[in-house]
Amino acid sequence: MNATSLHALVVDQHFGELAPEVAELLEEFLAENAKARAEAGRIREALTVTEETVRLHPELARLEVAESHWSARGKRNFPWLARAASIAALATLTGVGGFLAGQTHQPVSNPAANTAGDLARPPRKDSPWARYRIASDQGSTGLQAVRVDAPNSIKGTLQ
Repeated sequence: MNATSLHALVVDQHFGELAPEVAELLEEFLAENAKARAEAGRIREALTVTEETVRLHPELARLEVAESHWSARGKRNFPWLARAASIAALATLTGVGGFLAGQTHQPVSNPAANTAGDLARPPRKDSPWARYRIASDQGSTGLQAVRVDAPNSIKGTLQ
């Protein structure tokens, strides 16, 4: 058991907040571990001294709640922060909504656009890339490079 857990259990036991089963397990642990037993004794002694001091001098237990420097200033000096946060949230929601709307929109496919007649155009001779062109893939919504002068190209695909 680490020191923080031991401290918390001893304090809870002192104020009667431990379940009887847990208190019994704590006492068994303290009986077996001399170092933990000594630490628990110091904690219990400090709690007893603190209780007696508060009984004798109750004014020491009064807590004056002072308003934090930042909480007092934050309401006056940072109204723009709330506006900036709301603008950022609105921009984010708009962007996400536009993205999702674009994802659900399916482009209209025109099967007549990719015909064998398009492949019959004569290739340009001024470039080594003149033998290729980009055509839509009929099996999916992607694009593919098509060699237009290949004798075994069928309907825009390479075999």
